[in-house]
Amino acid sequence: MKKILVTFTIILFTSSLFAQLFRFNSGGMISVQWNMAKPLGSMTDFIKNTSFTGMNIDYRHCYKNNIILGGRTGWNSFYENRKLLIIEDGEFTSYKNIQHKVITAPIMFVVDYMVNSDKIIPYAGVGIGAYYIGQSTVSNNVINESNNSFHFGVSPELGITIPFIVSNFGLNVSSRYNYALGNSKSDSYSWFDFSIGISFMY
Repeated sequence: MKKILVTFTIILFTSSLFAQLFRFNSGGMISVQWNMAKPLGSMTDFIKNTSFTGMNIDYRHCYKNNIILGGRTGWNSFYENRKLLIIEDGEFTSYKNIQHKVITAPIMFVVDYMVNSDKIIPYAGVGIGAYYIGQSTVSNNVINESNNSFHFGVSPELGITIPFIVSNFGLNVSSRYNYALGNSKSDSYSWFDFSIGISFMY
């Protein structure tokens, strides 16, 4: 939780700095979304289950000509329980439960193009930054293998915001493809996510 709060503070500070540097027009949006994610590509060799325990926190502010700048953070928790067949002296003896876990947390600078509308506001953009990824293999509540590292990554996104009739709140729905490049400690990761939540527009 402490790492998440620090990450969120960094995102807000960075976005505020950009606001001063680029002299934003008034108006922006803060979103909190529930997130579900599906592993793709080589990531499925380690874990295949869809994650339903994730969230995103986005901050966006208008720049000019429908260009939106901001930041994103959050996390996803992937989990898969596998059974390992134990064979001794050529004969089956038992199964051993192995848990595969992956935690992902983005720290992204986001650039979007948003269409002006009073009813449905579509937008498209891309996030560029870093992913913190923690991967572990657990057996009998003991961590057998673990790897925690940062990866450079990109995240193209499509979404819509539907303002509520009353107040500055709205419904926000978006989908993203996440790609975290491999590094010296681990291979690349990729997953697709779908998010839905509440936005506050000002």
